[in-house]
Amino acid sequence: MPFDSTRRRTFLKSGAAVAGAGLTGLAGCSSLPGGGTTQLGLAFTVPVENLGSLFAIPELQEQLTNLGDAYELKVTRNQSTPDSLNGMAAGETDLALLSSVSYASAVQQEAVPGNISMVATDFWDAHPEWYGFTIFSGSDSDVTEPANLEGKTIAVNSLGTGVHAVIVKKLQQEGIDPENGVDMVELPFPTMTSAINDGRIDAAIFPAIFAVSARGENFTEVYTSQDTWDQEYPFAYTAASNDSIDNKSDAIGAWGEDFAELVDYCYDNRSEVVSLAAEHFELPEPLVDGFFLTNQDYFRQDIRIDFERLQFAMDELVDLGFIEQSFDVREYATNEFLPEN
Repeated sequence: MPFDSTRRRTFLKSGAAVAGAGLTGLAGCSSLPGGGTTQLGLAFTVPVENLGSLFAIPELQEQLTNLGDAYELKVTRNQSTPDSLNGMAAGETDLALLSSVSYASAVQQEAVPGNISMVATDFWDAHPEWYGFTIFSGSDSDVTEPANLEGKTIAVNSLGTGVHAVIVKKLQQEGIDPENGVDMVELPFPTMTSAINDGRIDAAIFPAIFAVSARGENFTEVYTSQDTWDQEYPFAYTAASNDSIDNKSDAIGAWGEDFAELVDYCYDNRSEVVSLAAEHFELPEPLVDGFFLTNQDYFRQDIRIDFERLQFAMDELVDLGFIEQSFDVREYATNEFLPEN
């Protein structure tokens, strides 16, 4: 069942009144019995590329106004978004990074008791001035344009995902059967560069963090999301369980303020953040520096939810066969926990 709209309107109205009173000075839902501070659990999957992962870095935590006072935060890295949804269902995770298909599927299948609501945007795909998911082939490959993909082997990290949808949409535009006209295989993103070099696959789709190595190998750009979609659309998001929204609304609002602060701090102090992120997540600094917060990264500067473009993305997933039916995203998303731009 969809999240009850009457209950949502009542909650959002009261939430707005609470916000006006000041989040950090309230007891209410922000505090645990006995005066303790509410603990939020935040789950992510890909370090650095998932903007929320930066909440795990102690030096960046120190730059945030509310963390430690209005709420405490436990940050967890999961192997997949289904793991994060399982954590929500078990009551262990309050906030989680989801992508387009995992969000839509979770809403429709009620994967979390009480369902979920999107509370922030993590990044956009296909923005004309920023990175969009890109399909690369080898540097000397004869696969140089989408039409050449017919009959070829294409790697994706996981079938049935939003990343997979980028491939399917372009194949359909080219008149290529996504199921029978290509050989689609699953490979972890970190192995795709070597798989292309070894000749095990002909092409693969690369997110921003792994596209650094593809460019370093002088791989051929076959096409990008910008070549596929009519305009940019929100691809990755932070969602909260509705139970957490009901019980920890003040803390989530304080987190939303901090999320906006974190984004601003990262853009204002890029070199510092690149070094901190590389060290914390044990990544080569040139890898992080090669994409993060540059035009080789996704558009991240507006974390508020664009309901029109989000609705477009959900409707497209129906047309592409990734979800059975669309839904009104305003019933499962809210900007109430984020500051105005």
